[in-house]
Amino acid sequence: MGKLLRLERAAAPAVQVPGGTHGTFTLFSQAGGATLAADPTAYTMGVQFKVSTVGVNSATLTAVWFNSPAGAASLPGMIALYLVAGTVLIMSQAAAWSGVAGAGWVRAPVTSPPALTLGASYKACILMAVGANFYGSTANYWTSGAGGAGITNGPLSAPNNAGGDGGQDTFNQSAVLTYPLTSFNATNYWVDPEVAT
Repeated sequence: MGKLLRLERAAAPAVQVPGGTHGTFTLFSQAGGATLAADPTAYTMGVQFKVSTVGVNSATLTAVWFNSPAGAASLPGMIALYLVAGTVLIMSQAAAWSGVAGAGWVRAPVTSPPALTLGASYKACILMAVGANFYGSTANYWTSGAGGAGITNGPLSAPNNAGGDGGQDTFNQSAVLTYPLTSFNATNYWVDPEVAT
C-alpha cells in the first residue's frame, strides 16, 4: 500500500509594505490536534473569524483548509463562506482538495475568491455528507484549550467560545449546507480559512 500524501503547511511570513500588511494567513498551525470522530450524521461545520482593520488595505478568502484525522474515510464535499451578520451565504462550491482523507491538513482553493469586509465576522465552513462520518474534533478547545483566549495570526483572528458575534457556534446538523448555529463542548472542528491581504 502506498503512503498517504501529507500536505505541508508552510506559512508565508507577513510583509510590511507602505499602505499595509501583505501575506497569506491561516488560523492554525501544521500540528493540528484533531481526534477522529465516528459519526454517521451529516453536518455543516466551520469556524468564525475576521480580518483586522489595522494595517490592512484589503483581504480575500483564497482557500479553506481542513484537518482530516488518521482513519478518516472521506473528505467534505463542499466549502462555503458566510457573513455572520444576517447569516448571509457569500460563497459555496464543490471542494477540490489537495491531499487525501486521513492525511492531516488538506486544502481546497476558492475558485473565485471573495473580497472580505475588514472587521466583519465570517464563518468558513465545510459540509460533511451522510456516511462520510469521519471528521476531526477537539472538545473544549475554545474555552480551556489552545483557543481559550481566541486565536490570532497577523491580521487574522478567531474569537473564543464567548467572544465575537455569538462565539464559536460552529456546526449544524443537516444533509445540505446550512449556516452553523450550534456549539457543543466548545469544540474545534479544524476548519481553517486561508486569507490573502
